[in-house]
Amino acid sequence: MLMSKLKFIVFFLGIIYANINLNFESQYGNGYNVNDQTQDTTSYYYFENLLDINVNYRNLNLYTQLEYSNPPVYGEQTISSKNVANSYFVEYFNDFLMLKWGNIQTINNYGLDINMFQDQSIDFDNRIKGIELRYLPNDVVEFNYISGNGIFGTKSKGDLRVNDLNFDHKLDSYGINIYSDFGEFSISSSSKKTFYDEGIYNTLSNSDTRFAIDLQDYIFDPNYVNENSEVELNAINFSYSNTLGNFDIYIENSNNIYNKVLRKDDKDEEGYLRYFALSGDIYGMSLSYEFKDYYMLYYMPIISNPPTVFFESSSVLISRIQHNINFSDEIGHQLELSFNGKYNLSYLFNLSMGMKHSGVRNPNSFDFDEDFNFFYNDYESVSFSDFFGSDGMDYTDEDFIAHKPFRNIYAEISRWNNNNSLYSKVGYHSHYSYDANSDKVYQTYTIPTQFVVGFKSKNSLTTYFEYQYTKNFDPFTFEEKEFLAYKHLALSYYINKIGSITYLRDEENITFLANNNFNKDNVWEGIELSLKISSTMQLSIFQGSQKGGLVCANGVCAVQPSFEDGTKITFRALF
Repeated sequence: MLMSKLKFIVFFLGIIYANINLNFESQYGNGYNVNDQTQDTTSYYYFENLLDINVNYRNLNLYTQLEYSNPPVYGEQTISSKNVANSYFVEYFNDFLMLKWGNIQTINNYGLDINMFQDQSIDFDNRIKGIELRYLPNDVVEFNYISGNGIFGTKSKGDLRVNDLNFDHKLDSYGINIYSDFGEFSISSSSKKTFYDEGIYNTLSNSDTRFAIDLQDYIFDPNYVNENSEVELNAINFSYSNTLGNFDIYIENSNNIYNKVLRKDDKDEEGYLRYFALSGDIYGMSLSYEFKDYYMLYYMPIISNPPTVFFESSSVLISRIQHNINFSDEIGHQLELSFNGKYNLSYLFNLSMGMKHSGVRNPNSFDFDEDFNFFYNDYESVSFSDFFGSDGMDYTDEDFIAHKPFRNIYAEISRWNNNNSLYSKVGYHSHYSYDANSDKVYQTYTIPTQFVVGFKSKNSLTTYFEYQYTKNFDPFTFEEKEFLAYKHLALSYYINKIGSITYLRDEENITFLANNNFNKDNVWEGIELSLKISSTMQLSIFQGSQKGGLVCANGVCAVQPSFEDGTKITFRALF
């Protein structure tokens, strides 16, 4: 009894002297969702409450997230005390050691081998429960170790609110970082296992997930696709970074040996993930270049999330047509240039493009080897020079389409003037891509604009207006199928120390050419009131309708449901 009292006193004193931070968010929504295909209307209700608790006491950090959701925006409802604490970790640290136990959220280098995180806005969570250890005996060497198990969930259909596909996975990783005058070096070895339930191939082949799209190009033995399967991967990873003159350089390479997903044979696959980045100043301009080369056929990455290497915009309309990257088979480039000119003008130019490798199997072309063994031929390889032909990207070329290419061109000009009281920005975005899910080619042009007027009272008026025009066509006949025009308007007035009121409007006009030029028009309107209750509390109230669409983060996309004729309330507080 005496020992229990002493433990309680120690715990109580620890709480008193500890630094405690609380972050609370509550979301309520009540309205309707309209199916874009069937036009069926269903109720759309959520009540999600998240409380993040951070406790810091000397060399000890404790974190947990408590959730009460009935139901959440995405995912399963959490109303039982058994699963209220869905995320937690305990961390000990000093000058030489960091030891963490619980939900491990971490990234090694640029994430080619390990990039584990949680993003509730898209219902993504690839973390493991286990341990992370980092030991620094001196300023030159750092040792690290990560080990644990997790369950990764995803959706067979993008518009589902609850994950219906789950994969057990396991990770063990050992690494060393070296810091020298010649740059920073990193070497690591990792082992990953992922388990797939019986029948997962049939489920994926009838879904619209990125996993299913990846699998469409792979040829499996039909005798095994409906059996349980475990994929084991062993990787050796190397990275190097340094500053050379005015430029920062970074190189990372991951060589992998693994067995094929959903296929039983004795042959291991050899794959790799490669990334290169160069950034710096030249002739007064800021220049950055990125290159990716990801080649991991028959593998669905869960724990790794390498750099996306394409332009990611804050524009509402541009974000809806973001490229859904194939982390297991894609090669691409990104070049960005920015500089300041006369009259307070700032310029930005970005070019990004990517495609699958030439080793894509062609199910329409097959042959036999000298032993009369059946095999599929590959599509002919294409070059990035084909992205800039005189007639644009040639989507009539079957070999070109097979590589699922995309290209983004973005240009922007902005300016502050009148003593920084007036800001203007105008952009232009051109997007070409092939969607394997719908078997359509998309050509999209977007013009995003932003204007801000500041007043002496420290109030301000901000206007966002965006226009987007899209046409899609059959890649084989080149027959135009649809014209799509979108308009987005956000008009917001900010009142100093009080909050803001915003009017939101989305317009959609779709012309179906194959259906006698049938038109479909939709309008979504709403008013949002944001109140600053205090320096640490904010309340937002939305009334009206919002268009659904893609929401992308770190190259992973999810479909945000539409919201019709309803109310949304969000409360945030930091203590």
